[in-house]
Amino acid sequence: MPPTSKRGLCWPTTNTDPAFTFTKPGSRISWLYNWSPLPTPACSLQFIPMQWNHVNIDTLASHVQSARAPALLAFNEPELPSQANMPVALAAAEWLRCIEPLRRAGIRCGSPGISSAPHGVAWLREFVASIRARGGDVDFYALHWYGETLGQFYDYIWSAHHQLGADRPVWITEFAPTNWSVESPLPREHVEGFCRDACKYLDGLDWVERYAWFGAMRDAGTVGRWAALLDGNGRLTELGKVYRDE
Repeated sequence: MPPTSKRGLCWPTTNTDPAFTFTKPGSRISWLYNWSPLPTPACSLQFIPMQWNHVNIDTLASHVQSARAPALLAFNEPELPSQANMPVALAAAEWLRCIEPLRRAGIRCGSPGISSAPHGVAWLREFVASIRARGGDVDFYALHWYGETLGQFYDYIWSAHHQLGADRPVWITEFAPTNWSVESPLPREHVEGFCRDACKYLDGLDWVERYAWFGAMRDAGTVGRWAALLDGNGRLTELGKVYRDE
């Protein structure tokens, strides 16, 4: 199910700006997810549903079917209390009950998307061991990363992939260089250079199948002033144009 490009968008469900801003002829962006199982309206990008946590998980199969989705993302940063907040036992039980049947039916199912917090990889290793012990599995690992330098980013994704096992590819479903500061952000030149270099690097890694920059929203405080792909009026920033076109 390879898209025309590895490059995608994480698009908030509350974002009413037109996602087709990113789909002009020649765009490098080919797919989108929005942290929910419901497609973003009026968008020509390939939609990949997500089951954010276990709430309403019994409706997931019908949403995946109606979206004709080739793949599925599961459980957003479940190791963090501020995010999906799911103990391994709960996440594994719900995976085996509701997601593993979709996987066996031919939907490629990504692991819970872990943060780059120190305990993220340990959580995911325990989760994968738990479902494999009962006949389940994942088709790819989903990773998130936030930090400041390319070296930190490359070290993290290689280390995580090594620790999780090189027998599965990786989707990097959130990443950006940011210190989360609106008043004193990382310099614009640093962020744009990081984006260009990281995308080129990820495009060349055979074990990275897809990636999605964070983030496509107007609120610079959510991501850091220069890491936003949209400005306060919903127009593409210079970085947004870089990510779409280069």
